[in-house]
Amino acid sequence: MTVSPTVQEPIDQRTATAAWVAAGAAVLFGIAMFLTVASVNVPHDASDTELLDWWQQSGNRRSGMFSGLLAMSAAALFAVVANHVHRLAATRTSPSWRAFARSMGAAFTAAMVVTAATRSAVGHLVDVMGEPLPSVDVLRFATALNYQVLGLSAMGALGLAVLTTSVLALRTSAFARWAGWVGVGCGTLMTGAVAAGYGGFTVPLAILWSFCLAAATRPRRRVAR
Repeated sequence: MTVSPTVQEPIDQRTATAAWVAAGAAVLFGIAMFLTVASVNVPHDASDTELLDWWQQSGNRRSGMFSGLLAMSAAALFAVVANHVHRLAATRTSPSWRAFARSMGAAFTAAMVVTAATRSAVGHLVDVMGEPLPSVDVLRFATALNYQVLGLSAMGALGLAVLTTSVLALRTSAFARWAGWVGVGCGTLMTGAVAAGYGGFTVPLAILWSFCLAAATRPRRRVAR
């Protein structure tokens, strides 16, 4: 009996490039999400004096503006990843899941753009426009709005996007099934946490999913026998 040698077929160069770009964007998205929340930490349950003192420090205001830039970066990077996944030919076989996943991805991107504005608003007002620091009531409202836009709107949309994109992958084999199951787990936990009011604490799950997606979508040679 003759055994045919295994041959690795080259993949299309443009397809490979797009896959590498998407994989790199997924990794950078995870990093951007981490830095968005790690670069600024407005104190919780702070007294009026403590909150005012925190905002009076120019370094904290600059951190807020930097966090806003990172949130914008995360929005752009997620758009790159989502567009690549939804352009895969396999996903066209499940149009309903594909459409819902795409809409939730767009909602997350929009929410992160708003997050960028809320995180940088006070710093831009004071340090760029030269306006006086707002009253403590305005600062407290801005802080609450900042956390809610990220924890409710952005993470809620992202949880649903992760969940539906993963189900789409499992139904169509658009990428590795193990990454699809990881995404189902992460998306379910994220959605549940958002419903319970703890969406802001699920950023590590989003980072885990993005790294797994990067590993699953990077190009590989097709094996022929």
